[in-house]
Amino acid sequence: MFSGIATASTGGLSPASPSPAPAKGAFPIRGSVTWGDGLGAGRGHQGQDLLAKCTRPVVAAQTGRVRLVDYQADGAGNYAVIRGTSSKFDYVYMHMLRTPEIRAGQLVKAGQRIGLVGSTGRSTACHLHFEMWTRPGWYRGGSVSNPTPYLRKWGSAR
Repeated sequence: MFSGIATASTGGLSPASPSPAPAKGAFPIRGSVTWGDGLGAGRGHQGQDLLAKCTRPVVAAQTGRVRLVDYQADGAGNYAVIRGTSSKFDYVYMHMLRTPEIRAGQLVKAGQRIGLVGSTGRSTACHLHFEMWTRPGWYRGGSVSNPTPYLRKWGSAR
């Protein structure tokens, strides 16, 4: 499933034009990570995989309101969608170990723990699959945006 270093290739996807996201943010995993597949990855991959040990804390990348917490057996596993309050993005966190530690409607702050790295749903290794979608949002008519540049920026501040 994983090919190592992320690629900037869109693999036929039409990602949204870069929208301004807050320069300051929290890298969504506490602890060391290995970069996995990125946007496209030759199969329509819509985010960035961050490989890490299971049970590493997953934190909110940006302050926002929780839109959805759910489970999808044949895909995302345990996942959460957070709508950023100071950006035009929905932030999506997939494959968490257990049901995320947040609930729909809750306001979360950047850096707040929301769950643990896992391998639930359609996953073959412990990792966080992270997506960013423009408004109106994730599977509501928004467009996928490449999260890798933002993740690298937020990661360099750790």
